Amino acid sequence: MSDGLLAGLPPLAGWLLGQDARLAVLLPLACAQSVALMWSRRFPLAALWVVVGLELMLMALLLMPVLVGPLVAASRLGAWGRGDRRVIGVVGVLALLLTGLPFTLVAVGDALRVVAVYAALALLFVGFWAVGRVDGRQRERIHALRARSMLLEAEREQAERRAAERERALLARELHDILNHSVTTMVVDAEAGADTRQGMEETLRRVAHTGRESLAELRRLLGVLRQPSGHDPLSPPPKLEQLEDLVAALPPGGPRVVLEREGDVRQVDASIELAAYRVVQEALTNVAKHAGAVDVRVVLAYAPSLLTIRVVNPVRGATIGNGAGVGLIGMRERVELLGGSVRVTRERDTFEVCATLPLRSVT
Repeated sequence: MSDGLLAGLPPLAGWLLGQDARLAVLLPLACAQSVALMWSRRFPLAALWVVVGLELMLMALLLMPVLVGPLVAASRLGAWGRGDRRVIGVVGVLALLLTGLPFTLVAVGDALRVVAVYAALALLFVGFWAVGRVDGRQRERIHALRARSMLLEAEREQAERRAAERERALLARELHDILNHSVTTMVVDAEAGADTRQGMEETLRRVAHTGRESLAELRRLLGVLRQPSGHDPLSPPPKLEQLEDLVAALPPGGPRVVLEREGDVRQVDASIELAAYRVVQEALTNVAKHAGAVDVRVVLAYAPSLLTIRVVNPVRGATIGNGAGVGLIGMRERVELLGGSVRVTRERDTFEVCATLPLRSVT
């Protein structure tokens, strides 16, 4: 019920109950109660005391209670009161009734009737207060649910932003791995062909083959971007069984790779396969860029619950970095996202990249 309608109840009740001779007193006091009730949402306890005081004035002047104002104020106190003030208002009015009971008994004399009237007044007051309290609790529950909904919406938006950032980071790493490896391979192949000036046709064909493979990988990524759900790319992501092809595609002027597998070699999750493949690809790309035509040992060790990838190559002077390059950072992020770890170690004569990935076999 609206505040204006509730505030209009005391004058309406006074006009209906009052007689012509009493309206001149009753209506102004009832209107004063209405003004106090208009402020009962912000100051429910103060409005209650003002209304009760005006009701006592009515009883003193006209010997006729209206009661509508105090009951409405009690309901507003239950609905909008805060903390101890709700209890203080109820206890104060009940104490006032208890204080007035002996004086009324002396004035009226009919003890049973007086006690029944006072008990009815107390029950009405507490009942209206309880109804208001139920309304206040429902409103508080609605506010809590609305706040919870807003919080969940904000958390959902934040989760979507984090997911989008992770997707962008994953795609950036994929693009870096593809382009870095392919361009480095083509540059090394072209430089080797230019230096030797032999087998130029074969060299150009290898460059073209590397370019076509890079374009196929890029088309696969772009297909995922265009159709993020339900996309079935024609070119599947690379697997560990394709490492031989990766090694064979290295140009003659690039690193000389020995690929070894240890343990129970088996098929694993696609995410693990892709991450392990990218680790080997990025490590070989770094060797080709920084060390050139050196002997490289790539070891894939399969344990019951762990896959370890080790790429070891000799160091030429100070050409190998300290493991803080963009490619190695992307490699570390990719592996850590799957619960693994990457360790880059530089000795006096060797440089080693060691990555560990949790192994979950595919049945």
